[in-house]
Amino acid sequence: MRLLLPLGLLATTIFVACSTTARWAGRDPVKSTLPRSANLRLAEANLIRISEVDRSIAIDLRYTRESAIAKKPLYSKNMPALLRPETAVRLRKANELVKLYGYRIKVWDAYRPPSAQLVLWDSSGHDDRFVANPFSQPSQHSCGTAVDVTLIAKSGKAVEMPTGFDSFTPQAAAAYQHPDPKVMKRKKILQQAMRKAGFFPLPNEWWHFTDRNFRNYPNTIPLSSIKSAF
Repeated sequence: MRLLLPLGLLATTIFVACSTTARWAGRDPVKSTLPRSANLRLAEANLIRISEVDRSIAIDLRYTRESAIAKKPLYSKNMPALLRPETAVRLRKANELVKLYGYRIKVWDAYRPPSAQLVLWDSSGHDDRFVANPFSQPSQHSCGTAVDVTLIAKSGKAVEMPTGFDSFTPQAAAAYQHPDPKVMKRKKILQQAMRKAGFFPLPNEWWHFTDRNFRNYPNTIPLSSIKSAF
C-alpha cells in the first residue's frame, strides 16, 4: 500500500498529466457492462476497471471506509478499483495462478487519487517509512501501476494472512517469518504468483505490489479527469 501524491487543487499543479503513450498490447478484456461514455472517459486516462478484466477478482477498497491513518474515508463509496490496462492484465494472470491453490485475489487498493495520497502523507506525520512523500516522487498507486492485495478462498471466505491492511508493524514486512506455517504458505503463494505475473513487492508491506513496467507510466492521474466515469 505504498502511499503517494496529491490531487484536487494540488494535483493540477503537481504531477497532473498522465502518460498515454504506452499501449495495452495483447488486450483481452471481458465484455464491458459500463456505459460507453464511462469507458471512453477511463480510456482517455488510460485506466480500466479491474472488474472489466477479471470479475473473479474480489474488490474491497478499504479507503471507502475509515482509513487507519487518516481516521476517515478517503474515497467515495462508488469509487471503482482501477489500474492501467497492462497492470490489470498482469493482476488477472496472478489471480489465475493463485486459483491453482484454491484461492482468489482480493484488492484492497489500486489507483489512488493524488489528493488521497496527500491526506495519507499529512496524516502519517510525514513518515516516509510507510507513506511515500508525494512531493519527492510520484506514487505508483496514483499512476495506476500499484495494487494492494490479499488472498481469499475461492468460495470468498476469508483466510488468515500475516496482518491486516495498513498494519505498520514488523509483521507487515514481506520477509517476515510468520510462526504459522499455513500463513507463511499463503504469503508465499501470493508473492510467487505476483512475481510471475510481472509485479515486484514492497519490502515493508507484504500486500503491496508494483507493475515491473511502471516506468511506462511516470505521471499521476488527477481524480478530476475520471470522476465523471463513476
